[in-house]
Amino acid sequence: MPRQNQAERLDGAAGAFGAAAAVVLVFNTALAWLKDAWAPLNDGMAALTGHHWITHGLVDLAVFVLCGALLWRRGASFNGQYLLLAVVAAALFGGGGLSLWFLLV
Repeated sequence: MPRQNQAERLDGAAGAFGAAAAVVLVFNTALAWLKDAWAPLNDGMAALTGHHWITHGLVDLAVFVLCGALLWRRGASFNGQYLLLAVVAAALFGGGGLSLWFLLV
């Protein structure tokens, strides 16, 4: 197998936060499903900041920053093409999952 060109690798902040974006896209969808399916969670999130979507956005942001920082600190390195595919797949899953959820529920 040929050695991968170093230019194709994403490391440092670019790789770490790119991977964190893919994680948060899926996490966001799962959290939306969960809070809509379980009223006590939705109510608790609304009580924290005045509206459940504000809390939702803040939790997403926290997961993104924590995940990205953890991956960056660990020196994670990713194949740029696979990372791009992961982000696109996560966006399609998240968007499709939320669309279907709100159409069916």
